Amino acid sequence: MTAAGRFTLAAGVLIAAAGAASGYGALISMGASLVFAVIIAAILASRNADLASTRRVRPDRITAGEVATTELTIVNRSRRTTGPSVVHDRIGDRLVAIDLPPLEPNESVVIDHPLPADRRGVFNIGPLVVNRSDPIGLVRRGDTNSGVGRLIVHPYVHAVSPFPAGLHRDLEGIPSGEAAEGGITFSNLREYVPGDDLRLIHWRASAHVGEFMVRHNVDVNRPRTSVILDVSRDLYDDESFEDAVRCAASVVVAAITRRFPFSLRTTDGQLIDDRSPRTAVLDLLAAVERSQEPSLEIGQAAVEATRDPAGLSCLTITGRAGAEALQSLGPLRRRFSQLTMVRIGATRTGEVHELAGAVLLNAPTSADFAELWNRRMKR
Repeated sequence: MTAAGRFTLAAGVLIAAAGAASGYGALISMGASLVFAVIIAAILASRNADLASTRRVRPDRITAGEVATTELTIVNRSRRTTGPSVVHDRIGDRLVAIDLPPLEPNESVVIDHPLPADRRGVFNIGPLVVNRSDPIGLVRRGDTNSGVGRLIVHPYVHAVSPFPAGLHRDLEGIPSGEAAEGGITFSNLREYVPGDDLRLIHWRASAHVGEFMVRHNVDVNRPRTSVILDVSRDLYDDESFEDAVRCAASVVVAAITRRFPFSLRTTDGQLIDDRSPRTAVLDLLAAVERSQEPSLEIGQAAVEATRDPAGLSCLTITGRAGAEALQSLGPLRRRFSQLTMVRIGATRTGEVHELAGAVLLNAPTSADFAELWNRRMKR
């Protein structure tokens, strides 16, 4: 019931009651007419809008700042012509009004409307709400219609350099399942699979086992990076956390673009690495949120990263972390070729501190981080 409907009903009851108390029949009739009007309006609004709709979101993944489109196909399945109306589509927690033209029986209309996404996240699109009302707007009813789609908005990615190569060289090699394939260091022999370089076939071993065997070479000198994203709620406000996620996404995408091994972990226990496709990595960063529960200290997360064979260089991204966070990383400097901490939204910003075996970057935003990072990597 609308505000006008509630007012009409209350007025009708009061006027009818006043008429009954005073014995004035005209007031009783007037009050009863108002109440009866509300009842008729409720009956008219209760009729189901016999509309069917289908939905398609195109594309279902975008980068923050881009625009996707939802395509709604609405069909009038009733025997009556529908008048012009307004339907509402839900985008996350927002409602978007859409004008629906009159539809003849069995007539359909296709409506495209944009899905702007200025922030990353995973958003449910729909369901469609079809409003039914009486002619004078006393009662309004909303019927949900159509399925629910999903839009994943990836964080914006800055153009940054990866950690430089040639930091550590492991002449013994590392286990073949953990090193990046494609180098010149021999690791072991394995069965041939279609697409392997025929020049890698080991003919003596192939003759011995009766099937083609190829040399499995690995690259033990490619930069391997572990990125740790601190998701502790108290260290960020909403905007600084978005900047931190953009920083993590930028460094990880730089590694993916150059096919460098990496791992990405959050202090609430989420972990993904270069064995996953780029889409899966960005999906994780689209959905990551500040932790509601106590999470690992960033120093503990760095200890976990040292057990990861893809973690020779370590980047920790945090918010307004204090001196204790820096102290927790101190004993870990020798475990990494490079250890870098980025503090987003720190009080003293735009600073680069060179420490023994570690670097501290203070950046107000992700754009400032990208500038500081690229400047330092080009040194």
